[in-house]
Amino acid sequence: SWRTLERSYLYRNPWCAFRVDEVELPSGAEIEYGVLESGGFAAVVPLTDEDAVVLVRQWRQPLESFTLELPSGGVDGGEDPEEAARRELFEETGFRAAGLEHLVSVHTSTGRTTEVCHLFRCRAVRDPGGPRPEPTEFIRVVELPLEEALEKVSSGAITDAATVLGLLWAGRLPVDVP
Repeated sequence: SWRTLERSYLYRNPWCAFRVDEVELPSGAEIEYGVLESGGFAAVVPLTDEDAVVLVRQWRQPLESFTLELPSGGVDGGEDPEEAARRELFEETGFRAAGLEHLVSVHTSTGRTTEVCHLFRCRAVRDPGGPRPEPTEFIRVVELPLEEALEKVSSGAITDAATVLGLLWAGRLPVDVP
């Protein structure tokens, strides 16, 4: 098996850290391996009474373009992912979560990061008190029929992995969220 000889951090902020591991391979060779550490995030598939899915359109700097994604955000240290999902849904869209249901938790990229995405589904209930985005978030809320969102997945118009997985997962389950 692989053996970690040394670990050093090149960058840290409240949301992530980048480390370099000095690793000995089973062959005896030594390599450097870069790892992005992350506390993970929660994403939610919010379905309205009309069975539309509530998505957010926002700029993603790494891609230098806009994306259409599920409402999502980081899980703070010690926070329950369910609470993060509820918070992010309200802050980004102005909807509250009713009948929040955990779908699955997945590693987003096992070769590069420790990040875990916790996916939820809920009935979306509009709250006149929201949305309340963070100062760095410039978000437009987009409501689409679930079938139309699934078509955007198939056509490549929606490419965010967590959003693709959440929509496919929700699309294969009966829409019986209370």
